[in-house]
Amino acid sequence: MRRSKQLIFVIAIALIVMSLVAAGCSNNSGNNGSKGTNEATNTATNAPAKNEENSDPSALAELSGLNFSWYIHYDWAVPEPWAQDPTSQWIKEQKGVNIEYVQSGGAAGQKFNTMIVSDQLPDVITLDRSADMEKLVQAGQLVPISKYVDKYPNLKKWAGDKTLGLLKSSDGELYGFPNWYGGANGNTGWAVNKEIYKALGSPKLETYEDLEAYLKKVKEAYPNVIPLETGELSPGGIIQAGNLIYSGYGEEKTTFFLDNLKAYPENNQFQSILKDPALLDSVKQLNKLFNEKLITQDAFTQKSDQLQEKLKTGRVAVVGLNNIFQVQEGHAVLAEKNADHGYQVIPPLHGKGLDLAKIKPANFSTLGWNVSVITKNAKDPEKIFAFMDWATSEEGQQLFTFGPKGLLWDEADADGVPIPNDKAKTITQADKDKLKIGSGNYFANSILHQNLIDLNEERYVEKKPSQFDGPSAIKVLKASSYDTTEFEGIQPMPDTDLGIIYGQVKDIMKEAYARAIFADTSEQAVQIINKAQTDAEAAGYDQVLKYMTDKWQENLKKVSG
Repeated sequence: MRRSKQLIFVIAIALIVMSLVAAGCSNNSGNNGSKGTNEATNTATNAPAKNEENSDPSALAELSGLNFSWYIHYDWAVPEPWAQDPTSQWIKEQKGVNIEYVQSGGAAGQKFNTMIVSDQLPDVITLDRSADMEKLVQAGQLVPISKYVDKYPNLKKWAGDKTLGLLKSSDGELYGFPNWYGGANGNTGWAVNKEIYKALGSPKLETYEDLEAYLKKVKEAYPNVIPLETGELSPGGIIQAGNLIYSGYGEEKTTFFLDNLKAYPENNQFQSILKDPALLDSVKQLNKLFNEKLITQDAFTQKSDQLQEKLKTGRVAVVGLNNIFQVQEGHAVLAEKNADHGYQVIPPLHGKGLDLAKIKPANFSTLGWNVSVITKNAKDPEKIFAFMDWATSEEGQQLFTFGPKGLLWDEADADGVPIPNDKAKTITQADKDKLKIGSGNYFANSILHQNLIDLNEERYVEKKPSQFDGPSAIKVLKASSYDTTEFEGIQPMPDTDLGIIYGQVKDIMKEAYARAIFADTSEQAVQIINKAQTDAEAAGYDQVLKYMTDKWQENLKKVSG
């Protein structure tokens, strides 16, 4: 997916996805980056496996009479009242389950601490895999769920042993039921403006030499166009196209190393990213492109709305973004005027002589976004787990993703994909939004969830000639994505001694990176990066790298059992 977590971005994605994408049975194609983020999680070619018999223990589990309280640990979380929408009403009537939501009141941190101090924890808490969860683990307030995983098969089926192993807490127990997990690709990639590319003869765009030659042609032919658009500055202080250029200067150099970890693995240990030859090559390249005015000149200050304005007006020839599906909105505007215009995702550009199959700018993690934990205040933790596992089943995901049977679908095909009925084809978006389909799907967003959405769109949603080519984009991203699951949770916590050193080093790197790109020459750029490495070492970065290496090795042991 996963990556220090870009929380604001992830929250925005989740909110939009739950209200739009997961509404299902509709043509919600091609007009927002959030859709693309979710769409790129998996491939529509992986049909969900059908059970030969209805012998799923979680589906057959007696859930009737289950009542539990549920707190979603985010300031923004305002869950819909239970049984006030068709989905939760169906669950209450057909499964006999009732949920009482505990609201954060817009002050999640304060609410969480109050619940702990007063010993009044709810039965279930949904939260990030963070220090707050570790507090609950250390206080002995959570119910281990490992003993239920083999009894109820859906979580194990869709998450897998590797993911569940890495989700184990510091005491070796599994407490968290993952959400928005699985996946096989990230979203980081390149795209070209189709109109400009065709007008300039559709030249070969594979290596950085090809790119530079093409950007010069663009500058000459289209003086008002940005040859290479870099996007807004990433939270890691890296211009987004710079992330991509870094990854293309080495095989299996994912952007996660530069933008998130600030370190890269070599010989089974982490090294400072400032010592990576791929970083030095990328900085020299970016410095040259900047000085020749071939890339965005306000790359370190522009905002996302400025990027979108350029994309919508077609004033971009090539773009490299952490989330390449951000081009969808601009594509829709351009393609509405001419179906042949818009943006097309291309394979990753790279240094000469490198193997394209090993160029991996995008990254994903199978651990997912957050988890739901069962506290020891729960009267029947096994029945709560059975409910979560049922929600992960085919029946559960049909319900959460497309609503109850008989509402917007009446039958499913051989792969379990709901077939839109007449109401689904005629309902307005405003009326569909009122149904709140998907709003409560916090337990079970797995590969199955996305496969059902993708197959529904592939088979039953009418495509328009001007529609953004999402399937081709996903194919490119799948081939250029790196699984960074094993690197999850290896960074020191910010409030620790090592975390403070880590923060200082990140600040050193951010400043040096910007100064290097603005430098007068590429030689000066390299000198600035080398000086930053000396400063990082003086700050104690070697201690942080050792800590990260040790945590990484611990993760590898978890995976191997």
